[in-house]
Amino acid sequence: MNPQAVVRDIQASIERLHEQVETIPELRNEIMQLAQRVAGVPITTGHASAGHALADAIMRSDGFRAFNGKSTPSFQIDVPTSLISRNVTQVFSAVTNDGSQTLVQTDRGPEYIVTAPQRRLTIRALFTQIPTSSDAIERPSESTFTSGANFQGGTTSPTGRGELALKEESNVSFSLTKTVIQTIAHWITASRQILSDARLLQTHLERRLIYFLNLKEEGEFLTGSDQITGINQNATAFSGGATNQTRLDTLAKAANQLAVSDYSPSGFILHPTDWLNCQLEKDTQGRYILGDPAAMTLPMLWGLPVVPTPSQTQGTFTVLDAARYGWIADREEASVRISENVNDAFLRNQVHLLCEKRTALITELGAAAVTGSIATPG
Repeated sequence: MNPQAVVRDIQASIERLHEQVETIPELRNEIMQLAQRVAGVPITTGHASAGHALADAIMRSDGFRAFNGKSTPSFQIDVPTSLISRNVTQVFSAVTNDGSQTLVQTDRGPEYIVTAPQRRLTIRALFTQIPTSSDAIERPSESTFTSGANFQGGTTSPTGRGELALKEESNVSFSLTKTVIQTIAHWITASRQILSDARLLQTHLERRLIYFLNLKEEGEFLTGSDQITGINQNATAFSGGATNQTRLDTLAKAANQLAVSDYSPSGFILHPTDWLNCQLEKDTQGRYILGDPAAMTLPMLWGLPVVPTPSQTQGTFTVLDAARYGWIADREEASVRISENVNDAFLRNQVHLLCEKRTALITELGAAAVTGSIATPG
């Protein structure tokens, strides 16, 4: 082979390579403009880098390599939607008359749905919770006990020690109390499409259904209704009066009312506003009776914890011996079931979300609670 011919061929190849390299920027710019046209946005020279991501995707494609190598007169490429809707249109902003930017894509916040505040539920936690396999709870309770406990022979025993004398008799009676397990439930509907498309929705609905179910339970356990007899319905009425005494006096006397009946008070249940009024009470020199407002202390009164909850009726207090009052029987914990088998829901792509629980507050000794009104001093 002629060496000079080989050198000439190499030089010609190098020149062709240089020509191709020199045309790459121009070709890149043409592809970028084409990408912008595909995206349906104006072509502006001031933002020439806006379509680089899309242009790079085109240039890296097999179709473009074949087109650039003159192996094909045309080619096709599948362009990801994200490269059109984000990388291209983000840098263009058309400001409308009201100042909004119609071509700037907004960001999504964190992965949750905003809701109103949820109440902190506290009443259930006061009691022991025991599962049951029945639809009702029966328990025998002592109705009366008449004690005859005394010295044998009494104080006038003929022998001085009561030998041969009759001993005293005691009497007791019992009753059987039955509490029916109640079902608390509610439901909501949605389409199959929205549950599939909005991935946060199903979890959000389930959580909200369970929350409102538990909120209903809390109110029933405390204030009661025809189906569930609540603590305040069974509690003994406060007998300490309200004249010329402060709120703190009233609560102390209520706790004492339990103590003299052989119960051990475990805490107070107050509305948050009533608890605040207790905290704001001052002595004659304007000092807060319950101590320094800056002190980090747990809600306490007379050595007992305070449970502030909006579930309590404002102006009403409850003090109780929770261990002696009773317990909670849980037949079924809160659950969410999803079904299309309701009427013609299947034909409508309609889904029903049903949330329910079966439970009951078992009152063993209603007298283990005292309730009354916190009156304004005077």
